[in-house]
Amino acid sequence: MRVLCILFVFLIQTAWASHSHSHNKPNPPWYPSLAAFEHYNSGRSHVFPQAQFEGDFHGKNRVEAFFSESVYPSGYNMAYLNPQNAFLYGGGYGDEPGSIGAFVAKVDPLTLKPIWYNQLINTSLNGEWDYPGSMGILKNGLIYVIYGYRLSKLDPVTGTTLQTLVLPTGGGAQQNTSYNGFNATPDGTLVMKSVYRQAGCPLQGPDALLDCPDPTDVPPSILVSVNPSDMTVIDSITLPAPVAARPTIAEHNGITYVYLVEATTVIRYRIDQGHFSLDQSWNPGTVTLAGQTTATSFVVMDDWIVGQVNTLPSATALSVIAINQSDALRQFSIQPFLGDPIPPLVAAAFSTAAAGGVPAISWAPASVSADPDSHLVYASDSLPGKIAAIRLTATGLTIAWKAEQTTTEFTALIGPSKKRVLVGTDIPGAQIPGHNKNDYAVWRNAKTGQEIARSPLLPAMTQGTMIQPYYSGEMFYEGQLGQLIRLTPYSIDCR
Repeated sequence: MRVLCILFVFLIQTAWASHSHSHNKPNPPWYPSLAAFEHYNSGRSHVFPQAQFEGDFHGKNRVEAFFSESVYPSGYNMAYLNPQNAFLYGGGYGDEPGSIGAFVAKVDPLTLKPIWYNQLINTSLNGEWDYPGSMGILKNGLIYVIYGYRLSKLDPVTGTTLQTLVLPTGGGAQQNTSYNGFNATPDGTLVMKSVYRQAGCPLQGPDALLDCPDPTDVPPSILVSVNPSDMTVIDSITLPAPVAARPTIAEHNGITYVYLVEATTVIRYRIDQGHFSLDQSWNPGTVTLAGQTTATSFVVMDDWIVGQVNTLPSATALSVIAINQSDALRQFSIQPFLGDPIPPLVAAAFSTAAAGGVPAISWAPASVSADPDSHLVYASDSLPGKIAAIRLTATGLTIAWKAEQTTTEFTALIGPSKKRVLVGTDIPGAQIPGHNKNDYAVWRNAKTGQEIARSPLLPAMTQGTMIQPYYSGEMFYEGQLGQLIRLTPYSIDCR
């Protein structure tokens, strides 16, 4: 009866989602589906307004997990044209068995079998650095995927590679260069930025950014814009320093900006018809505290950009920071997890992880999520094992709620504004963040933090990714070792 109930809900809601596809709101320049870009919009909000939670909002739910028979190594993100046309990008974690380079697959959302599979590169043969890029679908309905120093355009029907652009690598050799994702302006110009592994270091995947002999011995990043129609470079500039976090794009007061995170601050460039110019009038100064490590990508929320620090383990508690887009000196900061205890096993594992070999008390490798409808920012820290909702007001930041949940992944916000749901992973208590073998998927009332659904124990998710919202109240979970899992929350009263 339970399986029949789930199947009935899936078929009815998928039909509804398909019918309502023509009414999707624009999300320029992305295709107007539930998810065409990794964080929904170019401001990286993680708010997926077309996604729904179809269980009991009061928490009387179970979660069905359906595992793929096919393997999709280190799946990273998914994108859709509609409920019937789902695509998966992965293969970018070269430090994981089976990840031999970037691929894109079209996946049957019912069976989870590949309809087509395009292995774009084999880094186990060419020795190039295999580091995660990303995939997105522009309003022209074509798939764009970035991997290493290449950008490819794919036909969504056949999976055929239509064009590939070799991107400039600045001061780095091609085999040590990766463009870790891309973004796009409202007019459709693609924007991307390079990262590097140390020359002579053979390590693969994210390990190269941590474990090469000197990961800081790399050239400055370069910022590149591309015309997606003819796949040509419009502009390319060398940034002041290496930049790890992905670019965030905002349109503010009629001007399009690209926000980039440096070691202790945030900078922004104006972009006009694909050409960059540094906005020297906007200078927030140092936004980190002593001992904190660099922030992940900032997220746009109305007139603000918001973010959290400590991408690398730190001996200083994490801060959530808000910077005004109109006035960079108007800033707020809060340390939501200051003083929270670190579980003993985690403390022992990170006893020498901070700079100088001292104990780390904070590590937050994912960026915040930000909901402009509620003015809530969602932060997390994997060492105290907490998540928090932070309210942004005209006078500062305040804690709305906190909950115990240990995650190294991004969170997703789904459902209508008055019934918003926060979805993320939770590492079992006895396992160490970054080395965990398992995760749970957890759904929470985004306003109160109340847990309303939890999956069975799952194999560990690809670190630094996100549970992917899908139509019909379902979500896709990408396992680090290649399992694709469809998660279906449903009310225990469903008959």
